[in-house]
Amino acid sequence: MVRVLHLVGDSKFGGGSIIVLRLAELARSLGCKVDVLATDETFLSVLGEAGLGAVPLDVVRRPIRPLWDILGAYRLTRFLRDNPYTVVHTHTSKAGFIGRWAAKRARVPVIIHTVHGFPFHEASPWLLAEFYAALERRAAEWCDWLVTVSDYHRQWAARLGIGSEPQRIAIPNGLSPARVAPNQSWLETRGQAGIPPDEFVILSTGRLAPQKGLEYLIDAAALVCKSRPVRVMIAGDGPLRGSLESRARCLGIEDRVHFLGFRQDVGNLLAASDLVAIPSLWEGLSIALLEAMAAGKPIVASTIGSNCEVLRHDHTALLIPPKDSSALAEAIIRIADNSRIARDLGGNARKHFASVYTEDRMLAQYAQLYKTALQSRGFSLPQTSVCSPTNLEPLWEPQRRVA
Repeated sequence: MVRVLHLVGDSKFGGGSIIVLRLAELARSLGCKVDVLATDETFLSVLGEAGLGAVPLDVVRRPIRPLWDILGAYRLTRFLRDNPYTVVHTHTSKAGFIGRWAAKRARVPVIIHTVHGFPFHEASPWLLAEFYAALERRAAEWCDWLVTVSDYHRQWAARLGIGSEPQRIAIPNGLSPARVAPNQSWLETRGQAGIPPDEFVILSTGRLAPQKGLEYLIDAAALVCKSRPVRVMIAGDGPLRGSLESRARCLGIEDRVHFLGFRQDVGNLLAASDLVAIPSLWEGLSIALLEAMAAGKPIVASTIGSNCEVLRHDHTALLIPPKDSSALAEAIIRIADNSRIARDLGGNARKHFASVYTEDRMLAQYAQLYKTALQSRGFSLPQTSVCSPTNLEPLWEPQRRVA
């Protein structure tokens, strides 16, 4: 039997985790035995709900601690030698580096790495970016396939010499529209958050971490509130929650910014919002962005590379420079003041999502990759119709959890 291990490590459960779950479910539907190596409690709970194998082996932690990381890498190598897998599929930068090294040493037949985002980004200092790029170039030598979640990142990898041309492929993230379907009315959701039905609501979802640029959204909200009342719903949790709440208080808009914490009902929140703001400073390919597109919401997003690949200014979204609160405020006002622009942006975004970023398309491309990779090593999948997994039933399909 073909055995597949998805290697995540201690990453917190979030948008990228949903992609890993669907890939694990895909492999299982193709007749493989599938495990996921993760230690986050929420992730382990979800794996249990999905009936997927969980390997809570503590060998990959996010902080860089050389001695601990070396020991973890050797422990993982021993585990892979004792538990032979046909495919090791790594995710995230840290798990990707340690996981590929260990899988190569353990002589795993097929090693795949998905780049959900490099450990550096467009705004990284040159020296830091080059250091991490050198590590990524080395790690690329330990795997057979290097999958990026956007073509922007595939081209970036090519410019930096990360991986070889036949090794690099882009498979954009995708999701099912069912994930953003609400299960209660928008009025109920607003009422539960203490928001009147007649006010303009801006939504942002995701981990409250530096990359999301949420301080600029709060600053923009303060600017907008000088001329018109708006509300901001921020769904998610993370290390910056306290500082973001303090920022809202200092600006005098603490009653206008609603910190909702960890939520599962993203579909309800989207239905209750008038606009989705994505002021990220860097991303792989934002799941929150795809959710907003699937829900047909007008979007204001920063001009980082992956956003610009997905969106077209004045057609599917309004794009603004990163870290520019004034431009973000102006874009919010433009949408709030013109219902036609809001309707056109949302409708165009939904159409573009349906043509490019569906879950079916993503799963079909990964299924073909698995087939090709296994055949190159003399293995075959039990299921033969792997190129068209459009009838794959989700084994676990919640509203997305926001971490």
